[in-house]
Amino acid sequence: MQSLPVFWNHSRRARRLSLRVDPTRRGVVITLPQGATRQQGLTFLQTQTEWVLTALAGLPPPAGEGRRLPVDGKDRLVVSCPQARRGVWLEEDRVCVSGAPEHLERRLRDWLKERAARTLPARVRHHAGRHGFTPSTIVLRDVRSRWGSCTRQGRIMLSWRLVFAPPAIQDYVILHELAHLHHFNHGKAFWDLVDQLLPGGPEARKQAEKWLKTHGAALLATL
Repeated sequence: MQSLPVFWNHSRRARRLSLRVDPTRRGVVITLPQGATRQQGLTFLQTQTEWVLTALAGLPPPAGEGRRLPVDGKDRLVVSCPQARRGVWLEEDRVCVSGAPEHLERRLRDWLKERAARTLPARVRHHAGRHGFTPSTIVLRDVRSRWGSCTRQGRIMLSWRLVFAPPAIQDYVILHELAHLHHFNHGKAFWDLVDQLLPGGPEARKQAEKWLKTHGAALLATL
């Protein structure tokens, strides 16, 4: 654990020591409540060694040449094309990235965000119109903790990384958040509505939840 990057977060609001794995910097963020010392934080980290190593091992590798990356649920090989001048494009089962290899990850992320901005809000508007929902706004965010959320004011938020998921999973997340416009909770009436909205009903919901449980954390940590 000596080579593991450690980042410190001093918080007056925190009530206890806590830590989390930062997938971008591939290290650990230790949050210290007021009055706690870094030595106490390091001691706490030592008690969580097994969990930290397991969490780090489960992170996807950094984006780069030769990596496979899902786009709309289909795995594609990331290929660097340094002599090309086409930006980023799909070619059969490949994602081709032009320009210098050292800029590959940034170009790939920008392209994926643009694709998400072009496709995900359109899917929300489609389902909202079809089922009679009227969200006030639709926004995409760079979040790693959840796929979507809905406010009482009707604001739908989606993680742009939903672009990695298959269309059926995208639709489940979108319909889940739209259902909150009628039921701002996770009670029986809410789940009954989700099941009514989803093609395939309760079985489709269970399959989507299983897929997200299996693949969700890794995809939220990607790029």
